[in-house]
Amino acid sequence: MRKKRVTGRFYLFLLALLVIAFLILRPMFITRSQETVIMMSNAAQRQTVDCVILRDESVFTSDSTARVEYIAPEDSLVAEGDNVANLYATGYSESLLDNLETTRKKIQEYHKELLANIVDSELSKLDSVVDYMALEFKNLITRQTTGNLKTVTSQLETAMVNRQDYLRQNKRGDNKLTKLYDEENARLSSIQSWRTVSTAEREGVVSFYIDGYENDLTPAGLNALSIADVRAVLAGDALENTRQTRNTGVYRIVDQDHWYVAVLFNGSTWTPVVGQDNYYMQMEGYDDLIYTASVYSVQKEGDTTLAVFEISDPIGPLIYRRSGLAQFNIELTGLSVRVEALYNENGQMGVWLYDVPGGTFVPVEVLSTDGTIAMIQPLVEGALQLGQTVLIK
Repeated sequence: MRKKRVTGRFYLFLLALLVIAFLILRPMFITRSQETVIMMSNAAQRQTVDCVILRDESVFTSDSTARVEYIAPEDSLVAEGDNVANLYATGYSESLLDNLETTRKKIQEYHKELLANIVDSELSKLDSVVDYMALEFKNLITRQTTGNLKTVTSQLETAMVNRQDYLRQNKRGDNKLTKLYDEENARLSSIQSWRTVSTAEREGVVSFYIDGYENDLTPAGLNALSIADVRAVLAGDALENTRQTRNTGVYRIVDQDHWYVAVLFNGSTWTPVVGQDNYYMQMEGYDDLIYTASVYSVQKEGDTTLAVFEISDPIGPLIYRRSGLAQFNIELTGLSVRVEALYNENGQMGVWLYDVPGGTFVPVEVLSTDGTIAMIQPLVEGALQLGQTVLIK
């Protein structure tokens, strides 16, 4: 009997049977990926972190000033060109001012001698005001009363100037008195030869308190601000220009409506995202003040994150603070997924959108997580939508 010969058709038929069998039995050997859907959720965050304040401020410096005489009141608003302070150059001696005061006392005493038998009600009233304000000043210094020392000092100076001007305008024709006034004018001229007036170069709030960081912590230097810089300020250490600014700074003019707060924190439970503008900040010790902040920049170094917040509210008393503890609060509403759906692909967090077999990786920012649900924001706006399916591989 002749043996049958195997043809190519037989092998093709056998291959087709194997393919069909593989497709039928595949689910028994391959576990399908789980799926979950993108949801909408709300989350509230509250973080207390170390912070450093950066202000838009200009510092007037001078290495040849022996004495400063303040003209503009501390923490007052000045316009460009306003007089801020009288500066006395190196070489000026305090004895010049002492001699002037001695001459003025002689003028006052001689006026009293001339007016001993003359009743001058206006002068008596001016004397009473000076005596009263001098007593108020003394009581504040010795803490027998409470009040604003700056205000009382200003009132005392004004009262003394008013009395001095009255005596000068109503001086009697007397040779000795005339010589005393000539002596006063000569001493004033000698003092003024050492004095220059410093004017404001910009509009803002003036302050004569300098901490030395003003020329290092500026809006212009935000992009170069490092985690090491912030740590140094928090520790009270000097930066590049700190010592020089402390030694030569005379006063600063601050933009009170535009400033920044740099914060340091560790971990991944809080992830500020550039552009978020609904944060509320409170500084420790200033519980009655709440500022609205937006995220200006974020940089990471290992487990440490440096986030910079931009604030456009009036700075108020924080014009005198450089660092401290700050609390940030935010209410979030957005897309969310189960944490198992998050994957790290080459250092970038994202989800696998189930739009094609195997899915498409979509990069995201993780805004918040409680360990079960993570609120996310796609890096490309509109890349994810509510109700879409993502894979848990």
